[in-house]
Amino acid sequence: MDTERTLKALCMAKGNSGAEDEAAAVGAELLAPYGKVRRDNLGNVICEIAPKKNGRHVLLDAHIDQIALIVTHIDENGFVFAMNCGGIDRRSIWGTRVTVLGKEGEYDGVICSVPKELQGDGKQENPKPEEFAADIGFDKETAEKLVKPGDRVMLRGTWQSMENGYVTAPALDDRAGCACILEALELLRGKELPCGLTAVFSTREETGGEGAVAAAAAIAPTEALEMDVSFGKTPDTNEVETKFMKKGPMIGFAPGLDRKMSEQLVALAQKHQIPWQYEVMNGTTGTNADDMAKAGEGIRCCTVSIPQQYMHTVIEKMAVADIQNTGKLIAAYVMEGGAE
Repeated sequence: MDTERTLKALCMAKGNSGAEDEAAAVGAELLAPYGKVRRDNLGNVICEIAPKKNGRHVLLDAHIDQIALIVTHIDENGFVFAMNCGGIDRRSIWGTRVTVLGKEGEYDGVICSVPKELQGDGKQENPKPEEFAADIGFDKETAEKLVKPGDRVMLRGTWQSMENGYVTAPALDDRAGCACILEALELLRGKELPCGLTAVFSTREETGGEGAVAAAAAIAPTEALEMDVSFGKTPDTNEVETKFMKKGPMIGFAPGLDRKMSEQLVALAQKHQIPWQYEVMNGTTGTNADDMAKAGEGIRCCTVSIPQQYMHTVIEKMAVADIQNTGKLIAAYVMEGGAE
């Protein structure tokens, strides 16, 4: 599998929470070689690879939605006001290029930026969510014909391959998790699986996680691996809260995660010489695993996270090697793991 090509295709597709159709279509096409693909009532992309076997059925999940804005109103000057749809980093929002997705067209613009000299009293504050406004170049009358409350505003970034095996793009959170699953499925292709296996590219994670919960309840797996991103080390962070790029996936340990699964993942990483790192959390994980664990009669869950820098911006960055190693670990768990 060409990891960068696959990741670029995923990241450049539009699809924020509750409006994931374009990204879901790309995901469905990429999953099609591995099993029967369908979409459920919440838009999840579900790939049925193998039925339950030997009393075991593994669910692999990564969310396909990305952060964006949602239109609230248009003011008297034609500026399109919108509030966050997901956990946008407000420090990076001013001056960002955007595309407003109207009912009959797409309109490019920018998030209005107040010059620091005009903020008053020397204050240089981050914009509040209610202050996000897009300038798409129209007057009020024209803008109101083309854009309606509830329309989405996508934050625009570019794909860039960087030196030393890094990439930067919008939506690496969590299209990178989807790429990890595809890496694993390619490694498993043609093998006799010892268990049932279903892959899900789930919707609405950034705004509540309903997609993964609905899918998990319907599939009723014996165990679930959640692939998401977590904080990569930067010069201004410590090594407890963040982990290093190129040193492998972060295996989750937390009160809400299944300890046996965590330990098995560690053992498999060591056995197959896959680099890995601890991710210890003292409560919830902030991923779909938190709510999937409560679906149906309860599902054993563990997280496998990819270190990422600059989360929830349009310049998210990660190492391709970490995606590939995460795929290897997932494949090893499917073949040799088990929560019992």
